[in-house]
Amino acid sequence: PSFTSTFTRSATLSAPALRPATSSRAAARSSLNMAVTRPAQVVAGSPLPRLYVYDHCPFCVRARMIFGMKNIKHEVRFMMNDDKETPTALVGKKIAPILQIEFLKEVMGESMDIVKRIDEDAGMGPSLLKGSPDVLRADIKAWQKKHADTFRELQRPRYVQGGLIPEFCLESARETFITNHQMVGFDKKEWKDDTKYTQEFRKAEYAKAMGKTAELVPMAEAALKELEPLIHSAHACSEGGVSYDDIDLFARLRSVTIVKGLTLPPKVKAYMEHFSEASDIPLYTGLAV
Repeated sequence: PSFTSTFTRSATLSAPALRPATSSRAAARSSLNMAVTRPAQVVAGSPLPRLYVYDHCPFCVRARMIFGMKNIKHEVRFMMNDDKETPTALVGKKIAPILQIEFLKEVMGESMDIVKRIDEDAGMGPSLLKGSPDVLRADIKAWQKKHADTFRELQRPRYVQGGLIPEFCLESARETFITNHQMVGFDKKEWKDDTKYTQEFRKAEYAKAMGKTAELVPMAEAALKELEPLIHSAHACSEGGVSYDDIDLFARLRSVTIVKGLTLPPKVKAYMEHFSEASDIPLYTGLAV
């Protein structure tokens, strides 16, 4: 879908954001996957519906997915990670994602509430999702919980490497993320306490995690192999068709592609490529570290 990408608290852009290179992606697509046919584009009003997001955030990816899958023309605004003013002005606190539909005078947060709101709006095309956002598959949630620390330790240091992800293009935004997101083994409240840990200490722990890549990648690959039998097909994780479980699963899996050298098992790879194209949300393969 066409959309406008802007960065709050930095330069404003008017261009397609991080759009996949269709030709190269098609050449690389797994044989388990097939080309995606999107619905006809929906233009739902003026100004366009607007999403305020962080690119790396799985909850923000959820909200972006339903717009992409329904092919709804919309605007995406990437907030700096240290931008408190923008979300506070909209909803009274620093959260993401936030949906703003100005022509309906609507502003709302909570990712699955946004997904449900847009999916069930017949004016934005037929509903696509089966199931309920309140009842997600217990086996997939258990898999996520079991391996959360492995993926956090791989992904968090990489998000702030190089400043190429929109919300981290400013040093202050990267510093804020490091302060607010502890490394594995640390208490979150204590990690954020400057009387207990200096920023230099926190950065050193991020560097230590990067140094464990050779140890962590095989663990992540083993975890992804465990996921294979839980995925029904490239086009839906459950036999009944595309559901809220797919919104949650792809949103969380996307970030594993930021890890250079990590090999995806075939069904997981096909699943991620399919939903990347179906939702018009590129993987991090080209930015992998």
